[in-house]
Amino acid sequence: MIQRRFALRDVLAVAEHAIAAREHKPSFTNSLDGTTPTPALWFVGDEGLYLMSNGLPGQPHPDGGDRLLVVYADGYHTAMSKHAIADEIGGDDFCEPLPLLNLQPDGATLHAQLTAGLANGRALVVINLDTTLMQLYLADAQGVIQ
Repeated sequence: MIQRRFALRDVLAVAEHAIAAREHKPSFTNSLDGTTPTPALWFVGDEGLYLMSNGLPGQPHPDGGDRLLVVYADGYHTAMSKHAIADEIGGDDFCEPLPLLNLQPDGATLHAQLTAGLANGRALVVINLDTTLMQLYLADAQGVIQ
């Protein structure tokens, strides 16, 4: 299992975009099942490993142009960096939706957990993953999961 870290403040900014959007891009699963997409972060592995909003219209990158705003995992900004760990996480490109407003087992939503985490001094979203499992945690700036 490998661990990837994302800046919580930046992740919350893309989460807020997804929640504020009136429409949402459907995931592959939404398209197959015919279900309506809801606000979500998409965890994507293609040109790097990153989180992005599924809100429509897409969240523009602050530098302008046609790029969308994404939050890269530390050190995973390119396709080569993603493919370097392909054996550990699976070789195919992927997009895993992380619903923001669905209740989690603890009764909170992912959005509420992110917001409370930032208010309580957490600095990182940590995703542990391998070919069959993904776990998401919040951590302090040193990566200590609390």
